Amino acid sequence: MFSLFLFRGRTELFLGYADIIAISNIFPGCFDERRLLDALQDTLAYYPHATGRLRIKGNDWSGKRGVPILFETIQEPLDHFQSPSAVPPEIVDEISMDITGADQPDWDEPLMRLKVTYCPKTNESSLGWSSSHMLGDGEFVFQFLCAWSQYYQGKHPFFGRPTYEKFRDPTPAEHNDGNPSTAAFIDRHLPHLKELYPKDKWAEMMGSAFATTTHVDLLFSPQQIIQLRAVANLWPGNAGERTSANDAVAGYVVATLNRCLKTPIKTIGSLLSYRGVKNPDVLKPGEWRVPGLLAVGNPLFFVRTPTLSVHEASSIGALALAIRNSLKDARNYEHVKRVVAVSEPIWMRQSAEGVEHKFWDDNTLLVNTMSRSDFSLQNFGFARDQVRTHCYNDIPGYIRCFKAPPIRQADGTWNANVDALWLFTRVPTEIHERFMAMVAADLNSSEFPENLVTRERNLKEIVASGRARL
Repeated sequence: MFSLFLFRGRTELFLGYADIIAISNIFPGCFDERRLLDALQDTLAYYPHATGRLRIKGNDWSGKRGVPILFETIQEPLDHFQSPSAVPPEIVDEISMDITGADQPDWDEPLMRLKVTYCPKTNESSLGWSSSHMLGDGEFVFQFLCAWSQYYQGKHPFFGRPTYEKFRDPTPAEHNDGNPSTAAFIDRHLPHLKELYPKDKWAEMMGSAFATTTHVDLLFSPQQIIQLRAVANLWPGNAGERTSANDAVAGYVVATLNRCLKTPIKTIGSLLSYRGVKNPDVLKPGEWRVPGLLAVGNPLFFVRTPTLSVHEASSIGALALAIRNSLKDARNYEHVKRVVAVSEPIWMRQSAEGVEHKFWDDNTLLVNTMSRSDFSLQNFGFARDQVRTHCYNDIPGYIRCFKAPPIRQADGTWNANVDALWLFTRVPTEIHERFMAMVAADLNSSEFPENLVTRERNLKEIVASGRARL
């Protein structure tokens, strides 16, 4: 149950977003069921909004239902799920996708479900999580599980108490609504939000996208990442090894895709949290403030690169530089404020009307990285180097990048994959085989990374000479 002071006496709290976050952590051992439930109770006191869909009956605020948690034992070993993006359905108890538009008085669907699955053959347990995105983004899930892990071990959470300004405070006003400047801003920064589709049409579009694409898992070793960064740093503007591991890996994957695609990807979008963006030193009373680092909810927004030339879109370094430069907007208070002012009403309209936006516009790829989140911190006292995280939600046109989890090898020993990155996405089925062959030829070649260096220098010369094609 919420206390009213959290929301300054508001009698209504509307939570946007309709999709699902579903993950599972697999642990080497068996949970103490009673201790796990007690720790969950303490964690929900920390994150009370997770306990259900709020309804108001008179002056009584309450959740329709708490968080269901199911315990199950299976005989099939859990250790055969080696791909981090493979989450077997039997170890995740998913919530309903039909969260929005639930206006029936008997609606009774929780916003979070949990499932603990134990396999006695291998003495391994899975902790499956499924929640509506309206509760919070991946950072919320990460902090919740870390707090639960700490309570289970008899410790206090190492994150401070969460804050609720994302739910509580009003969205900044967009004063230019309807003016050409707003339309131009949407065209440049948020073009995918211009068209909204009924859910059945959106589902048909997504179904078609899934039917024509194939899942891809890629693991980049620390040495490969170092070498890809070195290749990216050959591009003007990247000198001094400024390219991050994420930017170099994303640049490589997009550049390789563009070697296979008839119509190249020439714009890269990044899905980011704006938590902790610096507020101005002086704000007027009532002026919008950026949510803090511990804010729950979805302080998320998109930034995108300018449209690149065909040759730039084939360059690891040019792509990495464009991604990094686009992130400067992500740290600018005025830009963040305007994106929130324009996009939040659209997202809330989606939830209220049961419509969806196109996931991303054509010839653009979206990158979402949580590689800074150390999922081994949510280990519940089990051996950190044997706890692995599995994640659902591979989506066409969407790259996800995480710290690589440990992998049990054929001889039974564990590879901790320290400083490695794991990336997954979906690529058009017609180019899947060619794309994977190119990646293998690049990264496994005895000439790596010199083979990429030669290609990068050739592209740099073409762009510098003014011969790059748009």
